[in-house]
Amino acid sequence: MEFDNTLITDVLKNANVVDVISSYIEVKQKGRNHVALCPFHDDKNPSLQISAEKQIFKCFVCGTGGNAIRFVELYEHIPFMEAMRKVAEISGYHDDRLLKKITITPVDEELLPLKKCLSDLTTYYQYALATDEGKIGLDYLNDRHLNAEIRKKYLLGYAFKDGKESVKYLQSKGHSLRTIELIGIVGGSGTNFVDKNAGRVVFPIADGEGQVIGFSTRRLLDDGSPKYVNSPETKLFHKSDILYNFHNAKQFARREGYVYILEGFMDVFALDRIGIQSSVALMGTAFTEEHIKKLRSLNVELRICLDGDRPGQTAAMKMIEILKDSGLKYVLVDSRGNTKDPDDIVNEEDGEEKLKKYVFNLVSPLDFAFNYYQSTSPLTGVEERKNLVISFLPILASINSTLELDDYLRKLSNITKFDIESIKDLLRKTRNRRQEQVEDAFRKFHPERKAIKRFELAEREILFQMINNREAVEFYESKIEAFYDVIYRRLADYIVEYVKINKTIDVNGLISSIELNEDEKSKELIAELTEIAFENFHPNDCTDEYLESVLATILEEKQKMIEESTLEKMLQGKSELEKARIIAEWNRQKMKKNKGEK
Repeated sequence: MEFDNTLITDVLKNANVVDVISSYIEVKQKGRNHVALCPFHDDKNPSLQISAEKQIFKCFVCGTGGNAIRFVELYEHIPFMEAMRKVAEISGYHDDRLLKKITITPVDEELLPLKKCLSDLTTYYQYALATDEGKIGLDYLNDRHLNAEIRKKYLLGYAFKDGKESVKYLQSKGHSLRTIELIGIVGGSGTNFVDKNAGRVVFPIADGEGQVIGFSTRRLLDDGSPKYVNSPETKLFHKSDILYNFHNAKQFARREGYVYILEGFMDVFALDRIGIQSSVALMGTAFTEEHIKKLRSLNVELRICLDGDRPGQTAAMKMIEILKDSGLKYVLVDSRGNTKDPDDIVNEEDGEEKLKKYVFNLVSPLDFAFNYYQSTSPLTGVEERKNLVISFLPILASINSTLELDDYLRKLSNITKFDIESIKDLLRKTRNRRQEQVEDAFRKFHPERKAIKRFELAEREILFQMINNREAVEFYESKIEAFYDVIYRRLADYIVEYVKINKTIDVNGLISSIELNEDEKSKELIAELTEIAFENFHPNDCTDEYLESVLATILEEKQKMIEESTLEKMLQGKSELEKARIIAEWNRQKMKKNKGEK
């Protein structure tokens, strides 16, 4: 569709870039602006600056910048129009023009038959559970207190003992044997395919949009087969990326302000039974960066609740290690004195009340870690004790409360048997080193500290005034016409054109204008534009006298470049002796000229 510029203007006018970004990641106010950990690179210290005044954002490490629409585009990897609709939705802005047909992100045609086949098979499994043969599966689910409401919500089913039945059904629905093979359920060889899930209770596994991509099944008879079997890796099913129930949890997480991370789907059902619908499960896999990416999109507190036994607590400690530099808010369920998982607890007498009390007893990562080391005592040597202290130092360095810090230092001293003063000395060094790193990053990436040539700085000054004052745009058109720097020249052209159409200048709208022009350098242009817009060392008053003085600098630097180019041409092809004579004569003439000017 053709983009309606007035629609873009209206959406941006009714949106607040701080609110839009806050709906995806945690944002904190800092002075006039807001800051956040940048989601577009591996950020450890907040480097994303957000200006409510200018309605733009900028990362001063990776360079990414833009307005509210561009943030959603980049964060969700979606087209401009779709991002604009999401910004309008977040902002509560309604406009009939947003309902027009938009370009849909291309779908992998090869995956569509697989998704349809999995959907049909899920329905068939649900049907089988309601048959006479399926009663064995239904009895099992009832014994686990999984009522009809939960069975329906989570699409629970049963696979007929005759494994050929599932294959025949799918073929009758028009699915080829090749498609049935690709969804990962068949055993056998040649054309003698059978369903590997035969005779088992079926737990469908969905992706983030609720589309079934695989299954986990449980045996009903003690026949020597594995108790639980998951689908193999397929084009759709990648176990290490999956968070079970994510498609349901994301609907409730933002409303509740948290999401529980559990070990398996039975624990998800247990929390659902006590009214907690914002929970996901790891499916028995290690916690990965892909999981962090999914959870980051919820922008809520993570509540880790793994099994209370030794393996579960060790897994929780590994999660702390992974999460400590993620910038995500997280706490853990205090599992001291408990070795049961949520599914076990909820099925005890007064189990629902016990489970509620258990999952709402939360502790900080530091407290959990101290409790873990105090109860398990896994430290066997000096090196392990030293490494533990080192691993805790970054967390301790972030604690501002003196009393709280002293308490943790004493605990750490007790666990590691190191003198508390020695640990304090290491902590002081850590804090000093962190401050040096912050200052170094500031000097390296902050625009006020960038080394810019005099000529480039002068052009940059005019460009800054152009994005803040219409008078500077008119001055550029009448006195300069074109910048020497290619990026500055392109930006100036966009500004001039934008003012002609909109009669005013607005960085927020200009960003979308550059995007929609499909300029091959749009990323570089927007990065430079947002960096200049955030600069705070330019004069506020844009007078004709000031602009003329900057222009004089530009003309002076241009003349120097011309002279240098002329000298370079004169030196070409000359001997070293001849070059020395020409340069000496050039300098004498230049000195005479300068004296004459004085």
